[in-house]
Amino acid sequence: MKEKGSAILEYILSHCKIIFPIALIAVVACTVIFALGARKGTEEAPQEISGEPLVESSSNEDLPSAVAEDVPLKPNEDGELYTLVATYYNATALGDTETLRGLYDVLPENSVIKIEETSKYIDYYSAIEIYTKDGPEEGSSIVCVFYRLLFVNHEEEFPGYETLYVCRDEQGGLYIKNEVSFTEEENNYIQAIAKQNDVVEFNNRVNTEYNDLLMGNPELLRYLEELNNHINVAVGERVAQQEAAAGSAQDVPVEPGNQEPPVTDSEGTPEPPAEPVPEEPAGPQYATATTTVNVRSSDSEQADKLGKIAGGDTVQVQEVRVNGWTKIIYDGKDGYVKSEYLQMQESAAGAEVIGTVTASTNINVRSAASETADRLGVLAGGESVELLENLDGWCKVKYNNQIGYVKADYVQQ
Repeated sequence: MKEKGSAILEYILSHCKIIFPIALIAVVACTVIFALGARKGTEEAPQEISGEPLVESSSNEDLPSAVAEDVPLKPNEDGELYTLVATYYNATALGDTETLRGLYDVLPENSVIKIEETSKYIDYYSAIEIYTKDGPEEGSSIVCVFYRLLFVNHEEEFPGYETLYVCRDEQGGLYIKNEVSFTEEENNYIQAIAKQNDVVEFNNRVNTEYNDLLMGNPELLRYLEELNNHINVAVGERVAQQEAAAGSAQDVPVEPGNQEPPVTDSEGTPEPPAEPVPEEPAGPQYATATTTVNVRSSDSEQADKLGKIAGGDTVQVQEVRVNGWTKIIYDGKDGYVKSEYLQMQESAAGAEVIGTVTASTNINVRSAASETADRLGVLAGGESVELLENLDGWCKVKYNNQIGYVKADYVQQ
């Protein structure tokens, strides 16, 4: 089997550049797949349960009231919903992005690129099973899909688990709502569903089948890691080409007849051009590791390993490259990390300070105004930070030279 796997790998890598969707990479990593982008049900901090104070809680009071009591996950019997899901997977396998645009409320361009590249190497989806729970809006559903996926020139079936948020439009038709359109209430509702016992058990089914597959085919992990390396290259090249094309379109020369007349004083003498206002330095850029990841001496998986950074650690970024790697400062020298494992942080350089806030207890500092956003760190009780803006229930603050967000309920201004 090992020789066969190596032969397939050599064939694919020598003929093309490949990209897998995020969901497939999640299967390879033996984690739960949520295509709708829902984050982990529990966070890395052992004492934190989805809220902001660092206190333990296991009651259903933390969940939205609409899903406080478990509603059983039930097999789908709706033919219209089955047709939507089957069309979604068929279009994904074919790279039919026009059909997918019609199924989604919105489909970002980066997602389009990933789907088109992925479809070149998907043979088909098999054994699709659909289960549902009621969604947060009337007529909506949380759709849990278990499937097996076959790649071209592969015999193995890769297990997959995907959750789709399906809604009804004004005409009564079904569509898939993209994660970029989620409200905070919808996101919280989906997180609560993900924690329910039957959904967790359903997810474990994927992990069990994946582990069995890998135990019988240890070469597959190396195979998929190599393919993943080519994913970032293919996506990066296409994105860079699009950005370059967009930049060229903006650099249109001004024709003589369209030039603005020179500015003159009261006597008709041309005034000298205004001195350019120097831009304030942007300051260093930082990123947070989303999981434990290797740091390499150059932008290659074959490069020497300098060490590791743990999930939640913050590093200073020097350059984000189109080949899928990010250059960072590691132990005072250059290092390289796969970009997919880093969450870029918003810089606080130049931000206007309007006051200060003081934490009334230990609270989390988030990368966005959401309880499901990445955690940048913890603000200790009594500690103060500069306030940049008051938002709806949140305070935008300057935290370790970057932008952070804390719940307004737990600070004093």
